Amino acid sequence: MALSPSHSGVSSSSDDDDAPPVAPASSSVIQGISIRHHVPVILDMDEGNYGQWRLFFDSTLGKFGLRGHVRTTTPSADRDGEWRMVDSCIVNWILTTVSSSIFDMVRRDRQDAFFLWHAIEGLFRDNELQRAVLLETELRSVQQGDMSINDYCTKLKRLADKLRDISHPVSEPSQVLNLLRGLNPRYRYVKPVITSKYPPHTFQSARSFLVLEEMGAQHDANTEASQALAATHDDSSNSSSTGAKDGSSSAPSRSNNGGGNARYSNRSDRRRSRGRGNNTNTGNGGSSRSNNQSSGSQSAP
Repeated sequence: MALSPSHSGVSSSSDDDDAPPVAPASSSVIQGISIRHHVPVILDMDEGNYGQWRLFFDSTLGKFGLRGHVRTTTPSADRDGEWRMVDSCIVNWILTTVSSSIFDMVRRDRQDAFFLWHAIEGLFRDNELQRAVLLETELRSVQQGDMSINDYCTKLKRLADKLRDISHPVSEPSQVLNLLRGLNPRYRYVKPVITSKYPPHTFQSARSFLVLEEMGAQHDANTEASQALAATHDDSSNSSSTGAKDGSSSAPSRSNNGGGNARYSNRSDRRRSRGRGNNTNTGNGGSSRSNNQSSGSQSAP
């Protein structure tokens, strides 16, 4: 299926109705195909990935010339053994690539690929006006907040794709304006830059511009943090160096004071030693005089 700017792989089957028919691959070729190699998405209601699933599946059908099995019903007269084997393979491919909940909702006995394909389509496209209202409201209320530019733009793109899947595509200018509306206030300076560009930005080019701005802001923040860390380290080194110098200059002073105290102590010890010697001599002299006096007093009669 050819893609147009306003449609994806979920556009109507009339997109390539005028294209020449492609001969389908034989059943022997189809039976040897592992569909999970060609359709790496499991269709799930909660994931909201119908657009992705259908794009992969439609591409696979186109590669093997099998789109006719899901585009139109085949008269019973044309359903020979080869056709039936190929159609059964397509049914098996579809059921292999959907979640168990979807499997339970679309399973029928002896159904062909055409009815199974459109039963799945109905699950995601019924009540499309109500779905469009809900998706449009969600799209217009998304705010970037703490999300990265990539996460923010991805969320907007998925919502726009869901609207396109139910035939309510969002135009490129509207997507760009909605992108700018929900931007974090720190990017307010880029709004006039993007809106004044001519020709106007597409959603993807506006996203690329914002991603580069985000990378530049992160680089500047990292540079400032590195410079602040280096300045803090230098201040700590200078403080440690100054403290070491002060400690080394005070050490000799303490050593000198200790030497003076030791000399003073030695002199005091010598004085006390001399004092004790004098006291001892004085005591001995007094004892001699006392003895002499006693002897004299005894010899007098």
